[in-house]
Amino acid sequence: MYVQVTITVFNKRLSADRREVYFPTCISGASYYESKSSGHSTDGAHAESLTYKLRIPIDAKVQNDRIHANERAFKAMTEEEARQHWTLQKGDIVLACETSLTDPIDEAAVKQLAATEFVDVITVKEYADNTIRGSAAVKHWRIGGE
Repeated sequence: MYVQVTITVFNKRLSADRREVYFPTCISGASYYESKSSGHSTDGAHAESLTYKLRIPIDAKVQNDRIHANERAFKAMTEEEARQHWTLQKGDIVLACETSLTDPIDEAAVKQLAATEFVDVITVKEYADNTIRGSAAVKHWRIGGE
C-alpha cells in the first residue's frame, strides 16, 4: 500500500577531514511503499527480504527550498553549496520520518535517529530522475531501497 509521508534523505559526502557524513534534507509529500517477501533455498534455509519504493513528486516541499542537483554536481560542491542542495545516489540513507536536522551527521547518528523514531533505515540501491518529460503531475524522482 502506498502512503504519503514525510521523509528525510541523508546524502553521503566526504567531510573536510575525509570522513563519511550524511547531509539531511526533509521532504514532505513523498509516496512510500514497503514490500516484504520470503523464500526457501534448496537446502531449506528461510530468507526474508524487505524492499522499499519511494516517489518524490517534483512539487514536493523540500526543507529550506533546497534545489535538486545531480549526483556528479553534488559531489563537486563545497560543503556550503551542498547545504543548499540535495541529490539521490546509491548508498544514501532515507528515513520515513520528519526531522529538523540541518547539520551533517555520521552513519551511527542516522541509525540512532531511526531507532529513536522507530523507523527502518532504507539504503538507496537504485534511483531514477523522472523529471525530464511529462506534465508536472507525473514528474518525480524514484528511489528503490532495502
